[in-house]
Amino acid sequence: MKIEQLRFYDGPNRHTLHSAIEAIVQLGGYGEYPTNHRPDFTQRLLRLAPGLQDHVCSKGYPGGFVDRLHEGTYLGHVVEHLALELLFLAGEDGHYGKTRQITGTDLVRIVFESGTQPGGAEALSAAVHIIRALWDDRTGDDDLAMQVTSVVEAIRGFQFGPSTQAIIEAARARDIPVKRLNDANYLRLGLGAAQRRVMAAMTDQTSVIAADVCQDKGLTKQLLGRQGIPVPVGYVVNSWQQAREAAAHLGYPLVVKPNAGQQGRGVTTGVRSEEELHKAFDWAQQEQSQVLIEEQISGAPYRVLVVHDRVVAASLRRPPMVEGDGIHTISFLLEEANRDPRRRAEHLGPLSFIGEDEGLWTALAHQDLTLQSIPAAGQVVLLRETANLSSGGDACDVTDELGAEFQEDIVRAVRAIGLDVAGVDVIADDIQKPLTATGGRVIEINAAPGLRMHLYPSQGAPRAVGEAIVDALFKGHDGRIPVCAVTGTNGKTTVTRMLAHIWRQTGKIVGVTTTDGIMIGDRQIQSGDLTGPWSADVVLGDKTTEVAILETARGGMARYGLGFHDCDVAVVTNIGADHLGQDDIDTLDDLTHLKALIVDVTRPTGACVLNADDLRVASMVHRTKARIVWFSLREDNPIVLDHLASGGEAVVLSRGFLVYRHGAQARRIIGGRALPASWRGRVTFNVQNAMAAAAAALAMGLEPAFIGRSLASFDVGQERQNPGRLELMQGEMVDVLLDYAHNQPALAALGDVVRALGYPHVTTVLGLPGDRRNQDLMHAVQEAQNFSDYLVIREDEDLRGRRPGEMAQLMVETLQNDHISANQWTVVLNEAEAVKQAVTMAPSGSLVVALFEHYEGARQAALEALGTRAQESVKSLA
Repeated sequence: MKIEQLRFYDGPNRHTLHSAIEAIVQLGGYGEYPTNHRPDFTQRLLRLAPGLQDHVCSKGYPGGFVDRLHEGTYLGHVVEHLALELLFLAGEDGHYGKTRQITGTDLVRIVFESGTQPGGAEALSAAVHIIRALWDDRTGDDDLAMQVTSVVEAIRGFQFGPSTQAIIEAARARDIPVKRLNDANYLRLGLGAAQRRVMAAMTDQTSVIAADVCQDKGLTKQLLGRQGIPVPVGYVVNSWQQAREAAAHLGYPLVVKPNAGQQGRGVTTGVRSEEELHKAFDWAQQEQSQVLIEEQISGAPYRVLVVHDRVVAASLRRPPMVEGDGIHTISFLLEEANRDPRRRAEHLGPLSFIGEDEGLWTALAHQDLTLQSIPAAGQVVLLRETANLSSGGDACDVTDELGAEFQEDIVRAVRAIGLDVAGVDVIADDIQKPLTATGGRVIEINAAPGLRMHLYPSQGAPRAVGEAIVDALFKGHDGRIPVCAVTGTNGKTTVTRMLAHIWRQTGKIVGVTTTDGIMIGDRQIQSGDLTGPWSADVVLGDKTTEVAILETARGGMARYGLGFHDCDVAVVTNIGADHLGQDDIDTLDDLTHLKALIVDVTRPTGACVLNADDLRVASMVHRTKARIVWFSLREDNPIVLDHLASGGEAVVLSRGFLVYRHGAQARRIIGGRALPASWRGRVTFNVQNAMAAAAAALAMGLEPAFIGRSLASFDVGQERQNPGRLELMQGEMVDVLLDYAHNQPALAALGDVVRALGYPHVTTVLGLPGDRRNQDLMHAVQEAQNFSDYLVIREDEDLRGRRPGEMAQLMVETLQNDHISANQWTVVLNEAEAVKQAVTMAPSGSLVVALFEHYEGARQAALEALGTRAQESVKSLA
């Protein structure tokens, strides 16, 4: 049994609306027998992972999976559930999983929710290993239990720490989109121009200068002292001799710490002699060459969290300690303390592990103890003299005990440094009075402060510190911009461009993805067929994008999922037979289910714009709680009439006008013949595309009259507005129509347009993508021959799995089988040469329809041929 392929969907996908792992697993001999063939396997599995007893599975009730085990299920299914259980033990809450046999093979496709790619991969790999070991009965239960513990810890290592998780939860509670930008704690909150960035408790408003100042404890004290903030007296030293001189000047006891240290590393308090000073100095220098020697201040240690000039939480920090029982050594008691499930490595839990280092030896020495000492029952033993959570300490919430003037002192200290979010370390005897009244001192100010102590205090109430940070970043808004996703078999590129054009007239910076590339404002920043999740994320991650219009194609959704968690408006143009047989999308029902993904993720406060003339699109209405805006070429469409009768919305074609109807009300948008894209009403599918774009614009809050004026200036003849979609190039001898139609439904619609143009002769340059089923390609060829007098057969540069010449041969055989004379077609494999030959050989006064793969190359070839032919005409007349 081994993992053959693994894919991670970072967000909504064809399987679930959550991030997920999809894997192909080869079962080999492990796929031959069901679980009821080995009752001992089920018993051992449930002892190893008792949480599996709560799994619902397809039965629909807790314990359903156990019933499946007893009835007999196969090991691929068991791997799925064990992977989910390992993720659950690591703190995730995913529940979706599905396992399906790949027909005719020993492979299974396993899908399950996972918060991260490495965590999911770790869970799957461990599940495969454990199931194989259980089935072979070659590993003891204790060893397997240790493996479970190990993999759970490994998965936790890929998850967010408590500080970052608190900010994520606060953002999601306000419906602010969250995107992880790296494997650590770097997040994008919000979208486009409304986004903010955070890394743990550091934000994009955190001053780099202030953060650097905080790293230099000596400089921090200087700046605070100049503002009258009381700080300990101290000296920054570089050598042992300087340390001795500083100690002689200050007197004992002392605090010794790295000048640029963090998390309590290398810090020694209560230094009472030159011998202790030497050890403390050496330990501090292991962290950083410059060492701060300062007077030790009496009082209790506090951490105060300040967010945008407001104190939001405060904790009394306590060093780690154990209580003796008169029986066990300190070493044993330390081990027991570290077994507390709240203690986790890398600051990922409410508490950290207590390590064995110089800080521990010093603390024990000051108590005349060693690790082998046995403290008396009830005796409290300090394991550190510093009170950092990072070194194993804990904290008690004291937020409500802070006096107003004390808070003002702390805020002034943070202002002196210039931080937006700061953790202020203070030593004071009385936190209800100003610092100067009690001899209190500000010890340090920390950028990117840890939030754990405020989230999980050992005593007192937890504080909503994540909410405080998010509220400060998003004052009065939710970090969102309008987002519209457009999908369908045909027309989605034109609808996307029309809607983007409408929005540009508002003066907004519009981010757009289409089959031609990515546009931000008026600039194309990437070219190519970019309609997948990566391109969507580029637009949504750009800090200038004010509106996002995202063409969302089948391939990206099937293979990678969506590049966004939700959208405000979803547009589905139509569903037709294209790309079937790819990516396990074999039927129109499969394709409909996939395209409906953007409907599934439409926000309840948003809208779905659906084609009422397409029954498969219309069936999606039951998949959303968002409002529906129908569009239809038929004002008497019964779906639309029923919807309007109940107060719904639609855009319909009525007496030649695009009309917005809302219940009994009606407002004209624009006349169909006034749409430049409709060629005075002859291009029906562009009338329909304009209706979809208008409906989406209405759903996004724009006015009908404004939409009409905007559509009136959208001209398919203008290259920047709709390049390669019904782009007519008029020459002196012949005209050339560039278009991207490449499947049977699109060619059928194109045929209606060509016939309506009334040219006496039509030459078509025909190339088709090789990754379609043969029967679909044959239907496309037949559709092209229906409106063509002559065909020039070419091949795409990207053969998409076909052999050179194979596609041309298939098209030729289709023509021959339909008894099309050899005088009515020719083969020119290269696209540019095919276009040039078609233009050169076409009769005067005729039309050449060039169906391209590469727009720029085909257009340039057509221009060259048109120019050459015009020059030759002039010469012959002369």
